[in-house]
Amino acid sequence: MRSVAFMMLKAQGEASPWVQRHLQHRLATASEKACLMDWACGAGRHSLLALARGWEVFALDHDEQALASLRESADARAHGGRLHCLRIDLEGQDSMGEVARALSIHGVDQVSAIVVCNYLHRRSWIGMLECLAPGGSLIYETFAQGHEQLGRPRRAAFLLQPGELLAKAQACHLAIMAYEDVVDVNEQGEPVARMQRLYARKPGLASSGHLWLS
Repeated sequence: MRSVAFMMLKAQGEASPWVQRHLQHRLATASEKACLMDWACGAGRHSLLALARGWEVFALDHDEQALASLRESADARAHGGRLHCLRIDLEGQDSMGEVARALSIHGVDQVSAIVVCNYLHRRSWIGMLECLAPGGSLIYETFAQGHEQLGRPRRAAFLLQPGELLAKAQACHLAIMAYEDVVDVNEQGEPVARMQRLYARKPGLASSGHLWLS
């Protein structure tokens, strides 16, 4: 049986509070065109959130049915013109090449924000960051070791090791804006999920010309 947290976070329309908080901050401070990539978007709850806040969105997933459902939801909200659904196996051999080619078709080299939620594929980390423009934001949260005692996922391949997300960000010289390594609890105070969460900025020049990180 899946944990409460897993069911809630995977439900379409139930956007992560972490993503909501930091996506709002990014939009408020962005001076460039607001272009976001929803990595392994699933049902697309964060794509819909970003669209509602004025972002142009590239939604990436291998699930054709999920992308079709997302397209219908976006069209129903009159946001379809800013949504690009890209069916890509993000764990495939040439996945990063596919992503780059798909972006270029739309005249985009890099995006100003990437959201990743409840997904972990370590080999795509560097390629994913290459899609992020200098000064861009990474908003990331997924399950960590210890969650296997609470619910799915339980495989080590899908669980961050202690401090792993922060270490990855520091190794790539990202500017750490916010970080959590926590056990989420339900209304009764019972543990339901072990999570790591990151909000970080990529080194380089923002469009205003100010250094985010030297």
